[in-house]
Amino acid sequence: MKMNRRDFLKAAGLAASGTILAACAPAATQAPAAPAAQATSAPAPTALSQLAPTSVSEVKLPTGNTLEGFTANKPNPPEKFTLLYWWGNNYEPALEFTHAILKRFSIAYPNITVNPVAGQNCDAFVQAAAAGTPPDVFHTWDCVERMGNWASRGMIIPIDDYISADKFDVSDYFGDVMQTCRMDGKTWGMVDSGGLHGLWSRPTLLKDGGLAMDSVPADTDELWAWGQKLTTKDKDGNIQRLGWLPPSWTWPRFAWITNFGGKVWDVNANKPTPDDPGVLAALNDIASNVKAMGVDNVTRWSSSIGNQSGAQSPYLAGNLVYYLEADYAGQTIFDFHPEWAVGTDYNWALMPKPGAGKAQGTPAITLWSWPLVIPAGGKHTDYAWEFMRFMLSPEYQLNVHGKFKELVLRKSMKNDPRQWWPAAKIATDMLNGTTPITPVIPMAVLASEYITMLADAFDKVYTLAVTPEAAMAQVKSDITAKMNGS
Repeated sequence: MKMNRRDFLKAAGLAASGTILAACAPAATQAPAAPAAQATSAPAPTALSQLAPTSVSEVKLPTGNTLEGFTANKPNPPEKFTLLYWWGNNYEPALEFTHAILKRFSIAYPNITVNPVAGQNCDAFVQAAAAGTPPDVFHTWDCVERMGNWASRGMIIPIDDYISADKFDVSDYFGDVMQTCRMDGKTWGMVDSGGLHGLWSRPTLLKDGGLAMDSVPADTDELWAWGQKLTTKDKDGNIQRLGWLPPSWTWPRFAWITNFGGKVWDVNANKPTPDDPGVLAALNDIASNVKAMGVDNVTRWSSSIGNQSGAQSPYLAGNLVYYLEADYAGQTIFDFHPEWAVGTDYNWALMPKPGAGKAQGTPAITLWSWPLVIPAGGKHTDYAWEFMRFMLSPEYQLNVHGKFKELVLRKSMKNDPRQWWPAAKIATDMLNGTTPITPVIPMAVLASEYITMLADAFDKVYTLAVTPEAAMAQVKSDITAKMNGS
């Protein structure tokens, strides 16, 4: 199933007001980059309940005429004009606050007005670019994998000269997350925010199943075993409460693969590697355990109880104990159950390492990142860069992302109290750790097609329609043919 954060959050219940929080697809890079520091094994899991409780008041809209961490680097333009900013976010609670922050750009540039238009997806951007009417700045909420195609078609511009002229410190990002914006030796965007996958759990349900409320499985084998132990069924054998939901859509599956040391793309050789041993190990682990659970049982649960949304989503409603999802999934808790306490009502931990002998390569953490780009053909490119730089400053990063429980990926901002919610603290520990941090697929011309191929193949493996070896061999054949132009 090819799904993005927009789809996930809609399904998870952020459509409570009839709107959807859009966000992103797997991040990418093409230029070979130096590998991250290696680790001999995945770090031991850390649970939210092991953190000291933190009480922080809600992030408030800044006031006054001083912008935090941002100074204009260009003169105020002599004539007034408007910068058009498109973003995919359509989550109603975010719009008013975020747009109010964006208006503050005029403090630095009084003659510039920002017009932010929400809910503008990648197809709308492509159409506008083709018509010669693109926005001045575009946020790749749910189509980052298409950046390589856009760059090859001249739809977005490289920004290396701006980075160099303003001495923007790209080393301030965690790891080399800016790989997600690099192709052919050029930089095509700037990362705004990102997300990490971890293990969500319901502590009270663990207690009901005979486990300690702060239980974190030692490895993936124990997670599968606990999942079986915690699953309950009705008199007809239908699953009522699922102990552990196997990675069921594309992004968690990528996270599972990298956790097993798998690489679907070799950044050094700059080529797709769907048949990498770690990829096959991760997929075989899923397939064998889904078979043991009964694929029909899991499918029925997913299409019935598991298909509920809003406050009745299975995790919130108590029909799911463990599942693998990114830190941003916690927003549903703040939306529907702000009274919940970490360690009692919910928990989040680093994904457990693979079972003994199952990793094929060095386990890594998948980091999704969502860049901003400057479309080609704009009339105010210099000031579009200034606006982008404003969005990367603490004024925007710490207030907007702190308001809506989104990670900032900058080392200089990691300890700010506005990154206060528990999952942000665990995620920062992950980013500060020794485990390699990796994008899944580099920025490449065919990244979108490749992801689609993988997503379709993952579905077939999950439903036991084909073996991982056969599925990945077919993907390798198909993507190779695409790359060769056939």
